[in-house]
Amino acid sequence: MNTVIEKQYKSKRNAVVKAEKLAEKITRKLAFDENERMDIAIAVTEAVNNALEHGNRLVVDKLVTLRFEVTETYLRIVVRDEGGGFSMDGVADPLAPENLTKPNGRGLLIVDSLMDEVEVKPTPRGTEVIMLKRLN
Repeated sequence: MNTVIEKQYKSKRNAVVKAEKLAEKITRKLAFDENERMDIAIAVTEAVNNALEHGNRLVVDKLVTLRFEVTETYLRIVVRDEGGGFSMDGVADPLAPENLTKPNGRGLLIVDSLMDEVEVKPTPRGTEVIMLKRLN
């Protein structure tokens, strides 16, 4: 069983809700328990929100691509923006004392804590966040 589902969203805030609903719909059909489904939905919303705000800077003409790849052993999710890209080296440590009270900056940390594998990869047209969750 190999299935690919891909959607594109304009850079509007309602894309986060649409992405979360799609993640819930897909994971409900797979062998994930309720906690795993919630973890995946949260990771997707964090990654899509980052793509909208930090990647595309909420420029409506720029798209966020959300891709789900389902196999017999894992769910792979790719969130791609059309921004200028960034380096992980430039991301402040959200656990550093000076950053603990900041209202943002924890999205990638949250994603990393909820998924089995996470990779942030620059592309010629933006950034991809690739997340993997193994099926039990």
